[in-house]
Amino acid sequence: MSVKRIVVVSDCTDVAFVEMRSSIFRAAEAYAPDARVQIEPLVPVQPYSVLNAGFMVRLVAEISTPDTMIMFIMNSIRERTERIIGRTEKHGFVFEGTNTGAVGWLIEEFGVAECYEVHDPGFVPFGGKFVHGPAVGQFAAGRPMAEIGTPFPVEKICRTLPGEGTIVHVDNFGNAKFPLRDQSFEYGDELVVEVGGEVFEAVYWKRMMELEDGTWVVYPGSSFDLHEFGEVRGKGLLPYGVGAGAQISVKRA
Repeated sequence: MSVKRIVVVSDCTDVAFVEMRSSIFRAAEAYAPDARVQIEPLVPVQPYSVLNAGFMVRLVAEISTPDTMIMFIMNSIRERTERIIGRTEKHGFVFEGTNTGAVGWLIEEFGVAECYEVHDPGFVPFGGKFVHGPAVGQFAAGRPMAEIGTPFPVEKICRTLPGEGTIVHVDNFGNAKFPLRDQSFEYGDELVVEVGGEVFEAVYWKRMMELEDGTWVVYPGSSFDLHEFGEVRGKGLLPYGVGAGAQISVKRA
């Protein structure tokens, strides 16, 4: 299966993304001069958050076609882990990145058809540019995955998954996305929400924008089966410094 689109999920949002992007193009052209590789705009990740990276990888898969390759570059852990490249069973998405757990949500739902550890040149500063970029570029240009690395056991792929009430993302409106599975709320219920050391009075509603400005709302969100918490036409959680990994509690008032 050929890859036509590459999506980069990373907390490298400055010129580093341009460097990674250029290394992909250069590697693809070196392997196959006629290769045509399309790299989408960067999907930015909350710095140092494997959980947020995992959400973004899963979100990209939700809205992408099977000819998409997802490269995830961020590492907040002390250890230097394996660099892996593989393919999902469902839809055949190709994934490549550091084995930190950021691909966990994707493979939990889509499975793994094959996985390889990218040939290890040892430690190099900025692996996204010097290791991951070339691997992605070569594969996109047609190099077989088995030539890029050696077989890697599926059970050794790290998985970082969200727990109940764990925020996985806060968007630019200050709305937080989180799993809220154990609930029996009805629209109109008054709620007490605790997050980031703050307590908010909120309401459970279907469409938040119907309510008055400044109202805090918990509502079924746009991503998977997650719920969201936000402020109607306000800054939401942005002033509170709350991000992925924070715990949120939702109870009836």
